[in-house]
Amino acid sequence: MNPKSIYKISGILSVIVGIFATLCVMDIKLTFLGLLFAIIGFIFSSINIFLNAKHEFTEGKFSLGYIGMIFSSVPVVFLMLVIFRHQ
Repeated sequence: MNPKSIYKISGILSVIVGIFATLCVMDIKLTFLGLLFAIIGFIFSSINIFLNAKHEFTEGKFSLGYIGMIFSSVPVVFLMLVIFRHQ
């Protein structure tokens, strides 16, 4: 596969997996699953951001990897808030 197709696929997957990770925050029982989705989303978004920095594929202002990273960070921030609030 060429880097351009990997860039597009990793951007779309990072957003989709990040949305799944964010949706898992709705129920406290799904937090562990949300963290697993977050790790996978961080991997895809890191690949996307790295390929964008190396080959400069972005037509717009930013790549989809940044949006995926924001969505993937929601379960981590949620878990930190739960832990610090109940101490």
